[in-house]
Amino acid sequence: MVGRIRRFRRGDLGAILRIEANAFPKTAYDRFTFSYFASAYPDNFRVYIAGHEVVGYIIYYPDGHIVSVAVHARYRRMGVGTELVGEVLKRTRGDAIVEVRESNDAARAFYSHLGFVVQGIIPGYYGDEDAVVMLNQFSKEKGFTEKCLRSKLSFTKKV
Repeated sequence: MVGRIRRFRRGDLGAILRIEANAFPKTAYDRFTFSYFASAYPDNFRVYIAGHEVVGYIIYYPDGHIVSVAVHARYRRMGVGTELVGEVLKRTRGDAIVEVRESNDAARAFYSHLGFVVQGIIPGYYGDEDAVVMLNQFSKEKGFTEKCLRSKLSFTKKV
């Protein structure tokens, strides 16, 4: 897929909300949540542009903790998500961690394909479901694992 990644702009919000509602119909972030991340972490809220259309986004904390990533249904399995996660890995020098629903086999396979490994389980993270904590293998090799698990995920069960 030929496209480009850039910082989120306020004019992107409508497209982002539509992508979000389609990707996460039961737990979609609202306008306020996206506005918060745009204000608090402007360099860490990126969008993928194909032609002139926003077709995906990723939000992450400066330490590489991925908050959310979603791609328009029409553009899935075309490398957009891979490029967005790659942008995070590039900007954090390979440090990245993400939580995914235990039942989300597609997300788990996606991150595994990108070199992420399961580090633990957070019981009840989503209220009704546990989260699987996945860490980029490069981060694990650099010692990022213990730093992240101690500081953010102290309630994590190792697997």
